[in-house]
Amino acid sequence: MKLHRINAMLLKFWYITIGRPDRIFDIFYWPIIDLFVWGFASIFIRQVSDINFLSMFLGGIVLWIFVWRSSQDIAVYILEDFWGWNLYHQYTSPVKVSELLIAVMFFALLRAIATFGVLTFLAFVMYRFFLFAIAPLMFIAAAIAILSLFGWVMGLFVTSLVLRFGQRIQVLAWSSVWVVQPFSCVFYPLSSLPQWAHPIAKVLPTTHVFEALRAVINNDPVNTGSLFYATGLTIIFLVLVSLLIKKSFNYAKSSGLLARGD
Repeated sequence: MKLHRINAMLLKFWYITIGRPDRIFDIFYWPIIDLFVWGFASIFIRQVSDINFLSMFLGGIVLWIFVWRSSQDIAVYILEDFWGWNLYHQYTSPVKVSELLIAVMFFALLRAIATFGVLTFLAFVMYRFFLFAIAPLMFIAAAIAILSLFGWVMGLFVTSLVLRFGQRIQVLAWSSVWVVQPFSCVFYPLSSLPQWAHPIAKVLPTTHVFEALRAVINNDPVNTGSLFYATGLTIIFLVLVSLLIKKSFNYAKSSGLLARGD
């Protein structure tokens, strides 16, 4: 693995993004729409309730960005290489699969940080909500790390499925993360889910992060054991999905899927 090849792949993703207005638009548009809708809704709810819904909703929106961006960007950028047969041509270059994935994972993180910065600024300007004022920096850093890692897991998992089954399931690149969100308890506590959904929610590292966020907002003790559990679980998922995507790349290469692009 060579750093200069990873830098070269990062430069490629940068030029793809900077030269495409839709790619820049995508960083901000939907997150800002969410901020408007949930922000105004939570203001109304707060007027009829003593519960601090504004902080819960806006904190959830701002932090969920790291799952969404990390997951979707990995899958979509790999898909673009797939559509343009770039993955096929890269096998004739010295670039390794691991270098390509590290580059796209890091680039997805950079896009998530850019979106996070804009949302943090707008949330303060519009609603006087500042995440760093209600949560310790250490907690925010831990939350971002766990959510970003899990976003990578989701993105790599979708990529492995596309490499195994082809473009007919490419819709998962945009939809998979929203299947996970209802069970992640981003905007509501775990106790509000039906009983059958609890085992699913508890397996997701995201649930433990957002439960901890609500504890911080309500000035309740944070279950640090739960966050350590989420970290360990995410690392296990990342190792497993790394093995899966390696197997999927080998399958795509041996089956000719990369050359056919179907």
